[in-house]
Amino acid sequence: MSRQSYGSATSAQYPRDINAARKGCDPDLIPERAGYNGTMIVLIPPDEDQDMTFSCLLSDPETMKFLKYMMRPSGYTKEDASNRRSHRNQQQREKKLLDYAVAIKRSSIPKSLLRMVNDSEFLPPRQIPIDNGYINIDEPYLIIGCCGLNNIDLDNRCSDAGIILDARFWRSGASTEAMFLALRFGFETLCLHRIGIQTTEDNTGMRGWMENVIGNQVECIRKEVLYLGNDEYMDSWDYAMFDHEWYLSIKKELCKRCKTK
Repeated sequence: MSRQSYGSATSAQYPRDINAARKGCDPDLIPERAGYNGTMIVLIPPDEDQDMTFSCLLSDPETMKFLKYMMRPSGYTKEDASNRRSHRNQQQREKKLLDYAVAIKRSSIPKSLLRMVNDSEFLPPRQIPIDNGYINIDEPYLIIGCCGLNNIDLDNRCSDAGIILDARFWRSGASTEAMFLALRFGFETLCLHRIGIQTTEDNTGMRGWMENVIGNQVECIRKEVLYLGNDEYMDSWDYAMFDHEWYLSIKKELCKRCKTK
C-alpha cells in the first residue's frame, strides 16, 4: 500500500491506540530530564560528567564520518561539549527538542566490544534524577552517544529524529534500540504525526536502516544544504515515518529486533 493510501484511510482502519493519540499534542509531556531503561541500553539526561566523553565522540573522525557538516577543524574541547549541552538543555526546557545520552552498562557490552574499551572510559554507578523519579545505574557504565527528537513542532505534530553513536558500537543493536525508544516517545507520548530523518548519500548504514528495516524510501534529496566549510556543501537525503506506519508495521518490526514488547 502506498503512503498516499495510508493517508487517505478511514479511522476504522487504524488501530485503536492511534485514534486515541490523535486527540492532540501536549508540550508539558516534554520533560526537562528524561530517561528510560531499555533492554541493552539506558537513555539518560545529558549531564556535566559526560562532557569529556562527548568532546571525544564529537571529535572522532570515524564516529563523525557521516556527520562531517557537524565537525570542527580542531575538534571539540570539553568546554565546547559543555556549551553544546547547556544550549540543548535550554532548548529542551523551551519544548523544542528531547535529548538523551545513550549509556550502556559494563555487563551489557558484548565481549568482542569490551576489549576495545579502556577502563578509564567508564563512569561510576549512580542514581540519576529524571522528571518522574530516578534512573538507577548500579554498575560502571559507558556513554556511547546521544539520540532524541529535534525541531519539535507540536502545532503541526512533526519533528526530526537523530542519533550520534560511538563507531565501536555500530551494528551492535544499540542504535536500533535507541532510535526505537526515541520514536516510541514521539509517536505514542507526544502523539506526533511525522518524524523525519536527515542523512547523507554516503551513510549507507542509516539509509539501509530506513529502507530495509523501516521500509521507507528516500522522500527527497535537498541539494547542497549541509555546509562543510571552504565553500563545500553536501546534499541531505531526507526520509520520514508517519504515525499510521508506526502503529501498523514499524513498531512491530523494531520490537522484534530489540526483543522487547
